[in-house]
Amino acid sequence: MSENPKEIVRQTYNQIAQWYLEWVQGQSSPRERYTNKVLDNAPSSPHILELGCGAGIPITRMLLDRGAKVTANDISERQIEMAKERCPEATFIPGDMLALSFPPETFDGVVSYFAVFHLPRVEQKAMLTKLYSWLKPGGAFAFNLATMDEEEIHGEFLGHGMFWSSYDVEGSGEMVRAAGFEEVEMEVLEAGDGELEEGDPDFGVKFLWVLARKEGGEGREGEKPGKAD
Repeated sequence: MSENPKEIVRQTYNQIAQWYLEWVQGQSSPRERYTNKVLDNAPSSPHILELGCGAGIPITRMLLDRGAKVTANDISERQIEMAKERCPEATFIPGDMLALSFPPETFDGVVSYFAVFHLPRVEQKAMLTKLYSWLKPGGAFAFNLATMDEEEIHGEFLGHGMFWSSYDVEGSGEMVRAAGFEEVEMEVLEAGDGELEEGDPDFGVKFLWVLARKEGGEGREGEKPGKAD
């Protein structure tokens, strides 16, 4: 296994792709709720960027079914292949999310779940700055991060090596603000609503969920989006 953090992540997700799909389908998560927040903030038929799309289930499929045009990225080639089978209407771009390039103000919204924390945290700052540029004024970005203050976390995931990186909750909030975003929501939630059984890879793990918005612009029905409750 490579010692390069991104190669570790790519190789592991290639190897566990089928298991991961089945696991995601059976796991309770706020991802759908946060995706709805992005869509509710966007105009009709929005163009949405998804980072870390996996096999396209559940979020790519959800976005398409809600009438969105979707551009999706994942570092795992195997996951991209699976996503194309399930969501052929979307546009898929494999590879490192940080290597993506789009014109400013391309997207009405961005979603990224269980993905950004696989970047080294110094690159997380750069990624959020790019996303801010790619969002149209008023566009929202929903994502989650880890909660511990660790620059490099090398561990095991389903018998394979894995890499994570994270600021603590306060540091992550500062990172979001430094990228230019207006913080709309930020909450710490235990994976699986705290109902996971011991032995699940996310048992007892807490994630920071964030909805951030680029100021300006108008939301759905021509109304300027306000702060979320």
